[in-house]
Amino acid sequence: MNSMPLRRIIKVLGISPTILYDRIDFFYDQCQAFAGERERKLTELENLGYRCISVDRQKLLVNWSDKENRKNTLMLSLASADQDTGYVYAVNVNFDPAMNREAVLEELPKFGDHHLSKPFRRYARVWLPQDWEDSAAREDRRARRRAKVAEARGDALAAVEAVYEDALERADIEDGDLESARSQHPAQGMLLHEQSVMTAHIQLVSRLLHRAQKIRFFIDQESGLRAAIMTSVPNRVRNRTADAFYVTIAKNLTVDKKRSLVSKSKRRLMQVAQENKVTEKVAMQILAREELNRLTPLGQWQDRWFSHPVADMREPDKMICWLTDIDEIKTDERERAEQLERHAKLYLRASLTAVDRFFMQVRRALTIAERGIISASAERRLWFGKSAYNPAVLVKLVEIFRVYFNYCEVGEDGKTPAMRMGLAKGRITPDDIIYYEPPLPDRRRAPAKPKDGQTTRSLADEAASWPEELFDLPQGKAPLHAVREGP
Repeated sequence: MNSMPLRRIIKVLGISPTILYDRIDFFYDQCQAFAGERERKLTELENLGYRCISVDRQKLLVNWSDKENRKNTLMLSLASADQDTGYVYAVNVNFDPAMNREAVLEELPKFGDHHLSKPFRRYARVWLPQDWEDSAAREDRRARRRAKVAEARGDALAAVEAVYEDALERADIEDGDLESARSQHPAQGMLLHEQSVMTAHIQLVSRLLHRAQKIRFFIDQESGLRAAIMTSVPNRVRNRTADAFYVTIAKNLTVDKKRSLVSKSKRRLMQVAQENKVTEKVAMQILAREELNRLTPLGQWQDRWFSHPVADMREPDKMICWLTDIDEIKTDERERAEQLERHAKLYLRASLTAVDRFFMQVRRALTIAERGIISASAERRLWFGKSAYNPAVLVKLVEIFRVYFNYCEVGEDGKTPAMRMGLAKGRITPDDIIYYEPPLPDRRRAPAKPKDGQTTRSLADEAASWPEELFDLPQGKAPLHAVREGP
């Protein structure tokens, strides 16, 4: 968890690789047990209030293990972080270590998956050979689109339009393509289609927070995430207790360019504050109200985009699209003004900094997750000596770090994300997690022995007094007390 390479750990401690990987498996199991017991409390908390959640993806690379095919394995890590507390609810990678590629390929003719379209396959969630071939066939167009997006990075509007065009040219608009020309399937386990992971991830987070008054998802501009939210919490969207916002920023800007944008917006903010004799916070609200009158429709669906009035070094030139803006427009002038005021506050809250901060910590703390080095003499293939060779190890370390980040990492306020979330009273030490033991179930008193002349009640007699609600049985199944007693 502190940027020490695995090989160095083996050397310093004088242990074998087998022992290290066994320990990683043990730590992973302990972290899941510890976090699971704590996070189950989220489903019972009544004071969750309004939760603003940042959702984004991170690319993870695994080194090749076959010298004949020197291509990395590209995996995508999806994470959701709470804006107010920094707590990371979940990190899911599109990889399943339990799947055996050879076994799946042997069963394809049996189930006919190689002739069926994706929604009707038995193995619809994994990348099959025909999926790799189809993705490779679209590689040239995809490369041109990536170049177009890269060129537009300096212009936020052009970048948004380019992402829309990229999504429209996919075979499935809700499922992304792999960079198949520069990546390959993992040596162990199988890659999962990103859309399956996105949907499961959003369902997990929304179920953890089902008691929250409102949930607002601030997501990267990805049509798969948009679909995942709409299909996971449709009732909450309709009854206005869930919202989704696209958030995009101008990337690849130099530090000087960022500083210039921040300085320019700062001067504008101070000018508005002085003219209206208000604080900068109120001035920001005034600027946001003005931007609401200049929403820009983009893409095939004419989604309306809001340009954030204040630049930030972390998120310069930010644009936001409210995907679930289905509120009825008020006709009364005063009510309409109050409605626009609420909308402006929502747009100003939109941000991805919470999840981006976690991703940055992952890169810094786990050498196995650091960015690779592009080799000019190797056709721009990525290689990094400290990267993983087994994807399963990388997935486990990312989950271990999530628990470590939530419960052990203390911020400037002296609190961990779990403390701010109400899941811990103080900082949890790594030893508390490593040696965690789940609570024992409540002891049940043994039935009293019958006195002389008395007979014990049979199981059927005992069950006959139980309420029918306990027997949640399929149709046609008899309740327990209707079954004849056997030996």
